[in-house]
Amino acid sequence: MENRLNEILTTINGYYHYVEDIVHQYILLIDEAIEIMSVIETTPASMLEYAKNDALIVLSNELANRLNESFFNAPIERRKSEFKISKMLVGVAIGNVLSNMTAD
Repeated sequence: MENRLNEILTTINGYYHYVEDIVHQYILLIDEAIEIMSVIETTPASMLEYAKNDALIVLSNELANRLNESFFNAPIERRKSEFKISKMLVGVAIGNVLSNMTAD
């Protein structure tokens, strides 16, 4: 699990420019990260539990609120900007889970 989350984070961090095909891959990676994080067992009230729960909320919100149908209908400059913002949020969320997995 940890290795795959690391691969997902590395792939996402490698997306430098907005390309529609990449956004579709990005969405699939977010879905996969959600699936992986959903099954991570945590100690109650641990840093990992908080990071995991926060990341699940952030990633789910990105899919529901930012990367939805209206995203693809927005002007190109808006899509580029939203993609950059999303990448930062998702990267931090996954990174927090990974750093707390190694700490636990």
